[in-house]
Amino acid sequence: MTYQQGTTMSTTTLPNIDHVCKLLLYGGPLAQLQGELVKQPDQEISVAVLYQLALRHGVISPTAAREGLALLAAAGPAGDAGRAILERVLAEGDFLAVRVTR
Repeated sequence: MTYQQGTTMSTTTLPNIDHVCKLLLYGGPLAQLQGELVKQPDQEISVAVLYQLALRHGVISPTAAREGLALLAAAGPAGDAGRAILERVLAEGDFLAVRVTR
């Protein structure tokens, strides 16, 4: 799956996450494990948005976090886990690398 510069992200164009079991999030000065997001029925939108951000940007940066928060704005409680991760990226100004566990 490739993305072109200027492509608009929307919840209707999120990638297929059938193969994803969980996302491992690495960051900080030593690229240590910062947390994980397990794909559960109540968190699938968060997993899909974070996965798309990682595919599109390579990492989740503050810029990518703002895009993700815009996508999750209408997700209600289903987006809470993703929102918390993205808000932390913005607050700390850090980058997160994402590893997919199948």
